[in-house]
Amino acid sequence: MRAFRWPGTTAFAVAALSSVLICGQALAQQSIKITIISGNAPANTPIGSAIDAFSPAVDKALARTGKYKVQWVHGFSGTIVKTRGELEGVEAGLGDLGIVPGVFYVDKMPLYQLSYMTPFTTKDVNALTEGFNMVMEKFPEFTRELEKYNQIPLRTAAANENYALWTKKGVKRLSELKGMKIGVGGPNVPWIRPTGAVSVLTTADTIYNSLQTGVYDGIVMWQQIVGALKFCELAPYHLDAGLGGVAMFVMTANKDSWARFPAEVKGAIKQALKPWSDENNRRILTGTEQGQQLCVKQFKQKTTRLSDGDVKAWANGLPPLALDWAKQREAAGQPGRKILTAWMNYMRANKQPVIRHWDKQ
Repeated sequence: MRAFRWPGTTAFAVAALSSVLICGQALAQQSIKITIISGNAPANTPIGSAIDAFSPAVDKALARTGKYKVQWVHGFSGTIVKTRGELEGVEAGLGDLGIVPGVFYVDKMPLYQLSYMTPFTTKDVNALTEGFNMVMEKFPEFTRELEKYNQIPLRTAAANENYALWTKKGVKRLSELKGMKIGVGGPNVPWIRPTGAVSVLTTADTIYNSLQTGVYDGIVMWQQIVGALKFCELAPYHLDAGLGGVAMFVMTANKDSWARFPAEVKGAIKQALKPWSDENNRRILTGTEQGQQLCVKQFKQKTTRLSDGDVKAWANGLPPLALDWAKQREAAGQPGRKILTAWMNYMRANKQPVIRHWDKQ
């Protein structure tokens, strides 16, 4: 006699088994909350890149096994910390990760000022990024410097590709800058000395009004910001002297959070670091092009490239910024000379247009 069989029994069993497996996978998946902080807004290239490139890259890496899923908290635009409060925010655990603008922490992060000590070296954001991360990986002092503040550095991203001058009146020669009042950020002040111009400390939020009211006659800035904030409306004369760019946005991790993360999550974060800096570089270059187009179209920006002779005179007229920095680092027990030499060797090996060999002059 044939055994009685309910219709669809096999299909039902397969469906039931599949449901159990799926539920088991869902129950096994662990949710991990990660808060990443910055006082800056997503319009700032490393911040936008964290949202659109870094977090998705972490998610993609973790999806391969499905063991972990991140609940992201993007604490940007001053929602958790204000601008210049990022280092302290990560130190206190307000963020598991943070994007720290090293330029604002000269005393606490002196090694991270390296690219500001070597102007006239490169305008290539990829060389800036890869060169800086090379020295970070090669010299553990970069990590030790931040461990004092309960965090570890993961990767550094570029801020811009090329500082330049924008002035109210046309400038074609280095000598024409003499006596002009030039608005500059703190790290750029030494760059202006050989020109004979007068440096006036400034911040991005005061530049427009200061140009308008005559506090200064020009600024040192980069094209992306000049276009975005329309500084070229008041200072439409762009003087490109090949000052070069800097790398100074450091993604760091709170040490306690990092110790808590499973190995797979740490691995996913590490894999996502280069996509983050690559996207940042792409946005810098796109922003530069868009800023130039806006300034030319709306405000008739005119660009002058300083002659090779004047560029060399400017670069060679600077004090030995990098060697002085290296001596200070040596006095503090850090291998300043070795770091500087490794940085400059990288630039020379990658055929960057080095005007002054800072490790030798």
